[in-house]
Amino acid sequence: MKAVFENLGALTYLASGGPAHVFRARNSRELENFTRDFDNYRVLGNGSNVIVSSAGLSEPALILDGDFKRVSVRGNDVTAGAGALLKDVIKISAAAGLSGLEDLAGIPASVGGAVFKNAGAFGSSIGDLLKRVKFYRAGKEYGISAALIRTSYRKGPVQIPAVISEVCFSLRKKSKDKIIERIKEVTAMRKKKGFIYRKGSGCIFRNPDARPAGKLIEECGCARFRAGAVSVSPLHANVFVLGGANPAGDAYELMKKIRLRVYKEKGIYLEPLVEFWGRFGKQI
Repeated sequence: MKAVFENLGALTYLASGGPAHVFRARNSRELENFTRDFDNYRVLGNGSNVIVSSAGLSEPALILDGDFKRVSVRGNDVTAGAGALLKDVIKISAAAGLSGLEDLAGIPASVGGAVFKNAGAFGSSIGDLLKRVKFYRAGKEYGISAALIRTSYRKGPVQIPAVISEVCFSLRKKSKDKIIERIKEVTAMRKKKGFIYRKGSGCIFRNPDARPAGKLIEECGCARFRAGAVSVSPLHANVFVLGGANPAGDAYELMKKIRLRVYKEKGIYLEPLVEFWGRFGKQI
């Protein structure tokens, strides 16, 4: 497996990022070798929850391809490689009449990224559906089953330095028509709330305790803030709309600007939920 020097802006959902050495692991042997050879790296799924500096990355970026994009159904279980897109797993599950993932429809993540962040929406979290998770660390494969899986708000069962390779979802039988109806309903709600928006991010900040970050941003008069070509979404105050020649740098500056205002007004320090990779300006 050889590295290819690529521009990450062409590989990420938010189209941000400069050059990096990109490795593509297509099978377990290649992933085993990579995690044995490197202990400092970035795992890139669909890039929907990362904003990468235009300066690129100094560490290598790993993409799961080949075998890690497979999805299979057996009984009520759906097994998916971490490189598969969540939307494809939801589609395959619906076709098999298996329910549970519908509330996550419209989240543009890979399976691995969704599990790593314990993605959730409308009261559902992906961690609640996990039967088994496989991952690699330091050249060895590990597995954890439902009894040992622990998740919390936007924190999955496996943390860095490790690479999720495969997950198994335990779902339940339901009418295909009702599953598809719910997928359409959820997708429409996500669009209305501003989470399916051209060049729009996911939530930029974590919700502090039970208070929605978007509400705090609005209360502090930040709903119309912008930095360069990046602005707060007109549909949701906790979403950015990216654009311009330096979307990552502008997004980082806008994030700092909003965080400083909220801290001054409310005494609450908002923590980013979206990850900023690479070198940016002065950090606060």
